[in-house]
Amino acid sequence: MMNPFLINNYINPSYFCDRDQETEVLIQNINNQSNTVFFAQRRVGKTALIQHVFHQLNTKKEHKTIYLDIYSTQNLKAFTDQLANSIYKAFPEKKGIASRFWESIKLLRPVISINEITGGPEMSLDISHPSQIERTIPQILQFLEKQNTPVVIAIDEFQQILEYPEKNVEALLRTSIQQLQNVHFIFLGSNRKNLYLDKIPKKEYTAFIQTHFNENKRNISDKSIKLVLELTNRHTYYTQHLCHEIFAFNKKSNTEKTVYQALNKILSENEAMYYQYRNLLTTAQWELLTVLAKEEQTAKPYNQKFIKKYNLGAPTSIKRTLNALLEKELVFYQSKKEEAYYEVQDKFLMRWLQYK
Repeated sequence: MMNPFLINNYINPSYFCDRDQETEVLIQNINNQSNTVFFAQRRVGKTALIQHVFHQLNTKKEHKTIYLDIYSTQNLKAFTDQLANSIYKAFPEKKGIASRFWESIKLLRPVISINEITGGPEMSLDISHPSQIERTIPQILQFLEKQNTPVVIAIDEFQQILEYPEKNVEALLRTSIQQLQNVHFIFLGSNRKNLYLDKIPKKEYTAFIQTHFNENKRNISDKSIKLVLELTNRHTYYTQHLCHEIFAFNKKSNTEKTVYQALNKILSENEAMYYQYRNLLTTAQWELLTVLAKEEQTAKPYNQKFIKKYNLGAPTSIKRTLNALLEKELVFYQSKKEEAYYEVQDKFLMRWLQYK
């Protein structure tokens, strides 16, 4: 029996919860030949949303879809390789658009290797001079522009280009994109946005969880679902992961006790990693991280009352420590609410810190 609470992959709409409005906006923008930029907190489900949208587009066969995650790229060369590699994976070699792509890409001396982790083939381009790389991106995009079918490219963790040593990457991409009519983009992860991906509403998530347990002839109480959503703050990855573990217990009846058993299993499995965080952080950083975990949401960490409550020291020191945690992506600044606040990024780490 397949576990219906998926963690790292997308199968079809039956296993995808809500996001109807966001899906509609993205598809409307694509149909209207508009590019979309949207921001979401890490692991809240933006990649799954793109896979869901691409599933709908691919079903209708009116668009070609390409996805690339550039989080691990460090420079423009790596970005260019990622773009070429994503096209290579999206279209089977020697068929239609792919055969023409290969004819075009031969001038860039593609090198095919086997990924040691996945075992799948990967492409890189044998180019090194910066000016040569800068000419390559427009060349690849113009190739896609000439195809009969519109192409949609989703670039995940797009803010990574700001970390590249090359200073003109954003301008280069903007110039290239402005010349395209047949290629449309979805940029994920940038702070500049016209679509914000918030948490899935309680009502929709409750119904989704209840439905999948019922369809598999299992019972889960309303109180248990409420507890799941509270423990994970309705943060998609953590909600899915906790439900995945509860379902994996293979119990006919699932209570609040079952929820805590599943959570403890996850925390135990991750404990070694959490202790490693402790070893990598300064004492001040670890103490502030623990305080933020206890509070869950902290609007004013520089407030004298807050400082006194936890004996944190000088506001300037707290600010420096908080900035370090933000930079390490252990803490997230939620600025898209009426009152902005700080919170621990990893919800399971947050619960582990509370229990410890």
